[in-house]
Amino acid sequence: MKCSRLAGLAALTAAVLSPAPALAQDGASFELPLFGETSFSLTNTTLARYRGNDYELGDAYDDDFFSLYERIDVALQGDELRLETRIDAFVPHVVFDETRCPPPLLEEDPRCYLDWDLRPERLTLRWEPADWTIEAGDSQIVFGRGLALSFRKVDLLGIDTALRGGHVRYQGERFRFGLHGGVANPQNQDPLDLSIIREFDDVVVGANAGVTLPGSVPVTVGGHMVRVWFEDEPGSGGFRDRAVDVAGWSVEAPALADGQLALYAEANGMRRTQSLFDDARIRGGHAVYASAQLQLDTLTVLIEWKDYDDFLVAPSTLESRAWRIYNAAPPVEFDGPQRLRAIGNQRGGGVRVDYAFLPGPWSFSVNSVLYGFNEEPVEDAFDGVLVSHSWLTLKKRQEYGGDLNVSIDLSAGSRFEVLLHDMPTTAFTAGTIDRWMIHGQGEVTLASGDHSFDIAVEHRHEREIVGTTINEFQIGGASVTYSFGVPLTLTLALRWTDFQEGVVQRRGQVDYNFLGGEFYPSFEGRWTFEPGTYLGVFVGQTPGGQICSGGVCRDVPTFEGIRLSFVGRI
Repeated sequence: MKCSRLAGLAALTAAVLSPAPALAQDGASFELPLFGETSFSLTNTTLARYRGNDYELGDAYDDDFFSLYERIDVALQGDELRLETRIDAFVPHVVFDETRCPPPLLEEDPRCYLDWDLRPERLTLRWEPADWTIEAGDSQIVFGRGLALSFRKVDLLGIDTALRGGHVRYQGERFRFGLHGGVANPQNQDPLDLSIIREFDDVVVGANAGVTLPGSVPVTVGGHMVRVWFEDEPGSGGFRDRAVDVAGWSVEAPALADGQLALYAEANGMRRTQSLFDDARIRGGHAVYASAQLQLDTLTVLIEWKDYDDFLVAPSTLESRAWRIYNAAPPVEFDGPQRLRAIGNQRGGGVRVDYAFLPGPWSFSVNSVLYGFNEEPVEDAFDGVLVSHSWLTLKKRQEYGGDLNVSIDLSAGSRFEVLLHDMPTTAFTAGTIDRWMIHGQGEVTLASGDHSFDIAVEHRHEREIVGTTINEFQIGGASVTYSFGVPLTLTLALRWTDFQEGVVQRRGQVDYNFLGGEFYPSFEGRWTFEPGTYLGVFVGQTPGGQICSGGVCRDVPTFEGIRLSFVGRI
């Protein structure tokens, strides 16, 4: 790490974030025409960041720079009307070498992507009379479990997508429906790699409805339809090539067997038009998801099933634009370090069993999934790779009242991906392990009065076929967090890996994973002045690589530098 440079910028970034006490006034309101009695709220988010080396090979144009990100959320809440807006501003500044990306290159070299930006990112007027909600502006929408449509915010992935247009929702006692139409509006500044997203004006229309059948046991039957026209190029206004239609239904029974059994099933069909003027280039796909959960006093059993065939509401999985993926199929998987592949073409299921040793504090869970996937979207899932993944978790919840309170969370598991076909031009045949992973993690929290320590360790060992070779590596990390009541949190962390440095060719795509060294130390602190208002600092390094959430994955760069953040609410 370039410690001298980080130290030289610490004073500069600290000066940007001089926290002030929050100005919240409980119960403050005033009268406005149309709004009636109105309350006002404001949230200010300031993020000052110095990034040293992000270790992207062959690209030195985005190292050693300072950036300032500002977000202001303002809302007026009346009796039935609500007006909310969000303004985003981003200003980057190269610190040590102004000539590395000179002005003549700014429009020609895609590596010179750092640019300032100022815009109203969100604007919504909402009217809520009785059972109705009528909106004009930006709204986030999820149909069912997200299979057909999911416009949402995922902090882990740096995704924040809304539909800018008109929205009408009705929620009655037994009947509900929604009508939506507009233009996809992803957040324009990527918080992970700091690039400005030149978004496509994809047009989206959709409708959903549901009815709860009369009877002593509530059963809800629903249906939905979505159509997306994908713009050819950003700002072109042309929609010649691609469109997607999705139609589906769902059935939900959340309280069977005296509330102990919950059932859910959803099925979707897709029609993808590769050219609006060529019927021969029309493809179809489907997605089926079902779950059953039994909840007893000490035992919980969850069974899930998925069948996704060439199903992804996006132009292509190869475009590496996570912010343009408009659905999120449930992965039925371990929420952890594995890298998901071919999420739109999978078939299989999973079982989870949880048991609590009541009235004691201990519990454990057993999880196992088995499914096939194929990275060729038109091929059957069980002509590709068979995945089996099992893991165990043991927990002890924190019991209060003693001098020393302890909580424990331990888990360990293994994952195997086996080829179901021969790999052409290689010696790898059906039955060969394409990839395996052994992983474990543990967390212990010790608390006494206002003081607590949290110790967390995780590690995984992986081996995979990369092209015609075999790659084996280990990745892990550890952290120690001290907390003093609510106000103060201090964390020391260390990540490590022996992943091979360099560019790795994986199935036709270039991945940049965990580059720049074997150890990544960091320090993070936060002081909370009052709920919703805090000052935070991060100094150190974080490894890059692929991260996944809800079936959506993206690559992020390694980070080395300083981040100062301040959030204040009025």
